[in-house]
Amino acid sequence: MNPLTAMALTPTQRRNQRTIIIIALICIVPFAAAWYFARHPQWVMGDLGNVGHLITPAIPLDYGELLAAPVTSSESMAQLRGRWIVLSVADGPCAEVCRQNLYKTRQMRLMLNKEIPRVRRLLLLTDPGAADALADWLRQDEFLAVAGLAPTLREKLEKAVGGPLQPGQILLLDPLGNLMMYYDADFDPYGVLKDLKHLLRASQIG
Repeated sequence: MNPLTAMALTPTQRRNQRTIIIIALICIVPFAAAWYFARHPQWVMGDLGNVGHLITPAIPLDYGELLAAPVTSSESMAQLRGRWIVLSVADGPCAEVCRQNLYKTRQMRLMLNKEIPRVRRLLLLTDPGAADALADWLRQDEFLAVAGLAPTLREKLEKAVGGPLQPGQILLLDPLGNLMMYYDADFDPYGVLKDLKHLLRASQIG
């Protein structure tokens, strides 16, 4: 018997092989694409008139560092992993500009409609004790996570924006924990919403 004939796959075996390959591609391709676009975000956003500033290359953050000093519940912290994160920083108390940002980003997230579960918001405080003054706000904003800002993390954020953090700036992390965009203090929430919607359409993770 010809060895090649003996090794030939039956139609059923060929179908099974194709099914296995398709399943493997379905699992691998979204993560490979997300990794590639995290390293090259300009391929997603570059020619689309995005409002935010692209961070190229994207800067990876460690979730352990990002969530090292939680203020809100461990459950709210856990929900940040694997999702898009809109990140705000308060240098000291969360004063008027900070609270305006929290309001704008909350309304912006609500306008995502069915995509709401894919996006979370995180406020980092240089003084975790300042969270006491936010108690009333947090009771009305249950999906806002709050944590302390570690000095090493601050260095990475300032590297991302190209200088000291300014009151009112926000940053965007992808579901793999990469800092990939930031917005100036006077950002237009509708512009950020437009960018987010495009990213959510382009990404299959988070």
